[in-house]
Amino acid sequence: MSDERILVVGGTGLVGNALVRGWTRRGKTVTAATYHCRQTAAFRQLDMQDADAVKKLIGEVAPTLVALPAANPFVDYCELHPEETRKVNVDGSINVIKAASARGARVIFFSSDYVFDGGKGDYHEDDRVNPLNEYGRQKAEVEAAIAKAGPRHLVIRTSGAYGWQWEPKNFVLQIRSKLSKGEAMTIAEGIRYNPTYTENLADIVCALADSGQGGIFHVVGGERIARIEFARAAAKAFGLDDRLIKGVPADQFKAPALRPKESSLNTAKIRAAVNVPIWGVKESLRHMVSFEPAWKEYAEKTPAEKI
Repeated sequence: MSDERILVVGGTGLVGNALVRGWTRRGKTVTAATYHCRQTAAFRQLDMQDADAVKKLIGEVAPTLVALPAANPFVDYCELHPEETRKVNVDGSINVIKAASARGARVIFFSSDYVFDGGKGDYHEDDRVNPLNEYGRQKAEVEAAIAKAGPRHLVIRTSGAYGWQWEPKNFVLQIRSKLSKGEAMTIAEGIRYNPTYTENLADIVCALADSGQGGIFHVVGGERIARIEFARAAAKAFGLDDRLIKGVPADQFKAPALRPKESSLNTAKIRAAVNVPIWGVKESLRHMVSFEPAWKEYAEKTPAEKI
């Protein structure tokens, strides 16, 4: 519906901003809220840990749909600081879900492949969750909370999101930054997943929202690939020297949080639900490279001034 009012909590983030742009292109009325940037004409400032502030904003915007990709996504930081990050990733998310539900709005919560332990891969939506790390446990807890809030709401499990963003934090932009300086990058071998390009993710989620369906959906890239092979593909796409990418066995890769070795997600359900192609690695990276000028123009016209 063109008159749908959408609130995106986390609107300056990697996934959130792709959603803002995707819905805006479709003629929706979109309000973007963010924590890390100052309030501007484009972005409302919101600390979702503040339940009263969440209620106030949702009351003012009166959304029919609330998208919730906002989170602290740094897996190792979550492992080392569980109490601090739970206040955002769990308590803050639940504040938004409760306030939106009370106003009759649907919620789209963005979860992760890290709710699974990586023991088998090709996970379906109804497979049992068994997270290995704190970030996965936090996502699983919110999934349970949104299920209790009602069947109209959506949970989108995604994986390895990448694309253009104001701060180059995601995997592909880290590769581009390091290799363009001639620096080597060490990556764990033996880890397989579905890296997901956010422009394609946003198109699929926008279509799914229009369908009115609820429940859990896996929305990830169309290719199961080893992390190190994806890194090499990204390097080549940007014309960089993939020989600078060095592999280390996952068991020897020291990090505070355990990662699932095989967290690929099955996409049969989302393919049946919407008529939007799921892109593979080559198509996604090719689009990302060609999209850079348009992204730069958007970012300059719509500054996200950091607090």
